[in-house]
Amino acid sequence: MRVLLAIFAIVAGLTAQAQTTEACPYWPLVIAHRGASGYLPEHSLAAYQLALEQGADFIEVDLVPSRDGVLIIRHENELSHSTDVAKRAEFAHLYTKKQVDGIWQQGWFSEDFTLAELRRLKLKESMPRLRPQSAKHDGVYGIVTLAEVLELLSRHQQQTGRNVGIYIETKHPSYFAHIGKRQDGQPLAIDITALLVQQLSKTSVLPDQMYIQSFEVSNLVRLKHQLLPEAGLTRVKLVQLIGDSRQQYLQPKDSFSEPYDFYAASQGLLQLPELPFGLKAFAGSRLHYGLLMTTQGLSAVASYADGIGPWRQDLYPQIGGDIPLLAEAATAGLVVHPYTYRREPDHLLADGSGKLMSMQNELGWIYRQGIQGVFTDFPDIAVKIRAELCKKGN
Repeated sequence: MRVLLAIFAIVAGLTAQAQTTEACPYWPLVIAHRGASGYLPEHSLAAYQLALEQGADFIEVDLVPSRDGVLIIRHENELSHSTDVAKRAEFAHLYTKKQVDGIWQQGWFSEDFTLAELRRLKLKESMPRLRPQSAKHDGVYGIVTLAEVLELLSRHQQQTGRNVGIYIETKHPSYFAHIGKRQDGQPLAIDITALLVQQLSKTSVLPDQMYIQSFEVSNLVRLKHQLLPEAGLTRVKLVQLIGDSRQQYLQPKDSFSEPYDFYAASQGLLQLPELPFGLKAFAGSRLHYGLLMTTQGLSAVASYADGIGPWRQDLYPQIGGDIPLLAEAATAGLVVHPYTYRREPDHLLADGSGKLMSMQNELGWIYRQGIQGVFTDFPDIAVKIRAELCKKGN
């Protein structure tokens, strides 16, 4: 209880979000993860439209590039899990093997396709066993670009008067800019972070609220101290994504436990830019996400970001109890937006008694704890629970 009261006191002035009833210290943002992806194939315009209709405050997009430098929306640059590329005989010659963020993968990669070629692919449900209702829409929708999503949000605002924000993730920025190669072995040299800022600066109508997030660190530092100020986009907020903090997925096993840019720099694959003072202690080391969740790490993150996006499994010391990280992040001036809330039993977590907690109950608990936002594949459920528990102030 002391931790919860401390949270109330510390975070009172940190955000413009309205204060609410005692049940909800904040009006938590509902962020549609890849759109309403629990119902329709992820990152389709239809999934985004459904998320808007369900009342999401933000829609989340993941950016990867085409061969001709167009930013498209895919969760990964490897395309076979969420498109029908494997069934397209005309693209069989583009099948290849690549090392992405230190992990070898086989398949078809966005950076080897022009936008015109990508337009010929159709989307499919990436988790058909869990979401057969979504899999019924396989082959219906196509790949979309960042520009098309921004247009969708602009139309929605004009038609409804509701300004929905965009939450943008830059995928594998060091791979694309410095390390990755095309199928023919030539360097990719695609700076998706700079491309993103260029596109935002040239877009005539932008959402009022925008976040950019990344699992890497140096591109967020560059955005904060160079790219966004130079483009006059200082209202864009930045979030440090945090993967596994328990060092279970370190290189070479996987790349989910440490920022790849720091790992690559430790291996001599790239040189990190000038880092804020708080991060210099980690330069040249195997920085893992657990370090970023310490008091020193959170202070360092606050020098270049507005919030953190932790993996929800690592956010909770014990589900149903208090969450000390919320108070620690608030002390550093950071909001907390964990990912990802899903309703299928495969994705539910156990409470202190070992019983699986439903998505609805988990959301109700985290809202009461004072979370400022959640990523979810089911925006309608998150909006409904919020309406039942929280009352937005004036």
